[in-house]
Amino acid sequence: MDPQIVSSGDGTIDEQILVLLQHHGRLTFLTLADALPLYTWHALFAALNRLRDLNQVDLLPLATDYEVVWRNGRERPSLLSPRAYLRV
Repeated sequence: MDPQIVSSGDGTIDEQILVLLQHHGRLTFLTLADALPLYTWHALFAALNRLRDLNQVDLLPLATDYEVVWRNGRERPSLLSPRAYLRV
């Protein structure tokens, strides 16, 4: 049976991911996939992209995985610190 059809909607997988992240703070993608075995990787990445667009999670690339971080209402950090700008 297709796991994407089993879910009652996209909100279900999103909520399950958020519950796990609220408890753990951060997980690797592979750990998340093991914790939610009913969903395909495609469904998990689609949910993570939705949550990222809503500024609820960040995805950080690792060598062979991704780290999924719960944002908990925090501002997205700038890639450059305020002191990194060149003063002319």
